[in-house]
Amino acid sequence: MKPKDWAVKPPKSFWTREQTSWWKIYESRTSRYKQDLILPNTRNILITRELTNSQRSLADDLGLSVTEEPALTIEFRSNWLSVQRILDESKKVVFAFTSRNGVKGFDQFRQAGVRFPENTPVYAVGGKTAETLKDIGFDDVSVPDQQDGVGLAHLIIDDFLKMPELKDTTVLHFCGDKRRDELRHYLTESEIDIKDIVVYATKLNQMKLPSEPVDGILFYSPSSVQAFRQSGGFRQPELPELFAIGSTTAEELSIESGRHVHISPEPDTVVFLRFVARVLGETGNKPVEECTPLKGAMGDDTNLHYNKSLKELAQKLRNNSTKAEIRLWTELFRGKQTGYTILRQRPVLNYIADFLCKDLKLIIELDGFSHEFEQQWKKDKKRQTELEDAGFKILKFSDDEVMKDLRNVESEIMHWIEKLESNKGDDSSPPLKGESTQGAGG
Repeated sequence: MKPKDWAVKPPKSFWTREQTSWWKIYESRTSRYKQDLILPNTRNILITRELTNSQRSLADDLGLSVTEEPALTIEFRSNWLSVQRILDESKKVVFAFTSRNGVKGFDQFRQAGVRFPENTPVYAVGGKTAETLKDIGFDDVSVPDQQDGVGLAHLIIDDFLKMPELKDTTVLHFCGDKRRDELRHYLTESEIDIKDIVVYATKLNQMKLPSEPVDGILFYSPSSVQAFRQSGGFRQPELPELFAIGSTTAEELSIESGRHVHISPEPDTVVFLRFVARVLGETGNKPVEECTPLKGAMGDDTNLHYNKSLKELAQKLRNNSTKAEIRLWTELFRGKQTGYTILRQRPVLNYIADFLCKDLKLIIELDGFSHEFEQQWKKDKKRQTELEDAGFKILKFSDDEVMKDLRNVESEIMHWIEKLESNKGDDSSPPLKGESTQGAGG
């Protein structure tokens, strides 16, 4: 007899006959059944958003004891007049969505009576975003294989090249106020008109962090990482295992924490929870020293500050290289045209260098975006200072320089290689820190 058969409560008629013995049997068998359900290695996790009831049930089945502490509050806009004006001014449009909240905001926009063209092409990042669109009536949704803004941009660009009827079409990106800029950057670079329609605002919550230690923390967006930082989360003496729903969240999390970040195989909560349970099950069976990064988060200084804990993220970034990174690698670095071995997406300290020449301690970085964004500029400055303090020379080029003026980029790199070669053999040479760190025209 299976445990679930034992736990069936006797019919009411039994309580008048041999009541005491039946109750004892019921209590005994129910207790044994409950004990069978208790997993011996229950893991405590903190999740930075609310779960559905079915997701909570799954977590319980997986042996995950969940504390939910939403990092963000979403506020949808109520004034749609400007959106209607944009639609009226655009000849042809396609819709693009990078989050489910973008879809929810768009649906409110529809319900407010705003008119939009029928049979409009629709693009979305992620299966869940596409499902949400289907729930409101959009059955034909194009989804890229690469589940981020870059992948969406590549898909739209390819379709615009293949379909002449999309000429002079405007991409309307329904998004939040804390959107990332990859989609806009790539479409603008390809001379495709794009307008960001902000349909919701993201507010960072002051999070109530658990007083008891947890085994893992799950993050769903770069904004949730920012809310956790704002709430003092990264000031804890010891951080548990860190998990991210995708690579952009993982990148933000690794920079803030200096720790290894586990990335969900898919941007889906069910997959995410199963992944977390598996990882925590594996790390829980290992000695502590096997679970910690080699030489700590700042990297192994005997191997040019190589940070083993960022290896997984580096691999993800390598697989999702930008067009400029691919061109520089294939046309200049892969075949040792420089005379040196160049490594791609190399973990160094708490960062991942785009390209690294170990022999010369030379790092080459490509900046896809303008430094007019103050927050990004501050992060880049901090990164540059720490790398220079560790003895690295930093060269920076823009994506545009690589794509449109590669010969000058190559000339600048070779100039510094020759200079570093001569300095390498001259112990009396002053340190390179303080010299120009900008590439040609960058």
